[in-house]
Amino acid sequence: SSGINAEYGGDDTEFSKYLSELDSPDTNGYTFFTKNQTDGYSLEIYRKYDEASGLYQYKSYGELTSVDTDTVYAVYNDLEYRKKWDSYCADLHVLTETSEQQNIYWRVAYPWPLSHRDYVFIRKSKIFESIPKRWCIIGKGDPSSTHEVKSGVIRVNDYEQTLALQPSANGLGTKVFLYYFDNPGGALPSWVINWAAKTGVPQFMKTLQSACEKYTRK
Repeated sequence: SSGINAEYGGDDTEFSKYLSELDSPDTNGYTFFTKNQTDGYSLEIYRKYDEASGLYQYKSYGELTSVDTDTVYAVYNDLEYRKKWDSYCADLHVLTETSEQQNIYWRVAYPWPLSHRDYVFIRKSKIFESIPKRWCIIGKGDPSSTHEVKSGVIRVNDYEQTLALQPSANGLGTKVFLYYFDNPGGALPSWVINWAAKTGVPQFMKTLQSACEKYTRK
């Protein structure tokens, strides 16, 4: 699987604003949204209203206590494995890649009767050999993409999901910061999208944790 532990970097300054959230959460302009805590996992989510779209931007802070950071980074970057653990993932593959970034195609299966959504996004990944060691994966929609839009599928351009990681204090688990914004377009009313995010954002982290636990046993 290409790129699982590879780095597609570029300028460090692009990563630094996300990495700083691990030590100094910046929730200015955000309001507390929800907290989830189960075995091996805890997450606090904040959100900020986006006037232009009527949707929310999300910042999540938490810890996956049962999986180490190398595993989280590998699982998040392993596109083939994602197709196995993410039941909404209908297609996911690298279109092009350079030493700086990957361009990735991703199709998400929405429940019937909704149209599937697809994304062409730019992903940059980097490991920082600092103390503590840190990992960051930036994913942002690429509106300039000319990749064909399939019939019956809605292309999402306004998207970002970025993950910053470092080992938790005891070195066994993983401290996590996740920034997320997704405007799925189509005729979905904003209240439906906002309602879905309330379960979708924490559920993604819970599923990721479970996928990491299975990955270490492969």
